[in-house]
Amino acid sequence: MGPTASGKTTFIDYAAGRSDVDRGSTSCTTEVLPVRYPHSDGVRNIVLVDTPGCNNGFMTDFQLLGIIAEWLNSMQNIKLNGILYFHRISDYRMRDASSRSYKMLRDLCGNDNCKNVIFVTTMWDKVSEEVGSEREQELRAVSWGTMVNLGSTTHRFEGTAESAWKIIDSL
Repeated sequence: MGPTASGKTTFIDYAAGRSDVDRGSTSCTTEVLPVRYPHSDGVRNIVLVDTPGCNNGFMTDFQLLGIIAEWLNSMQNIKLNGILYFHRISDYRMRDASSRSYKMLRDLCGNDNCKNVIFVTTMWDKVSEEVGSEREQELRAVSWGTMVNLGSTTHRFEGTAESAWKIIDSL
């Protein structure tokens, strides 16, 4: 989950070893798209689910949540292990779309499921380490503070397959 162009599809592309990584900031995802990929343990499969972003220009946030809920309800034999929420660290502050998508996430999870949420910051190559770290601390303490205090964690996606799998394996 997350705003349009926050790196959701790019993350999945890196994790799945796809060759079409880094296609720009245009919103390409218009529906819920599951990607099944074998886990490195050789025992289980991982299903990463790409979703349209909030503020995508072709559906309301309410419609988006309905589509995600409908997809989740239709899945049988798939265990939801967690939710990754993506945020561009290059954004100076949480914009309206980010705030709306965070509120949707918070409402969707409630207090009991926060431990299954990872806030993934993206686009670290667009800011200095110092600036990014300051923004990351502010997000953890202020913007995402309630959910972090209830067990959510944060991770940096550094634009590599290794970074993506480190995040996946932490679920």
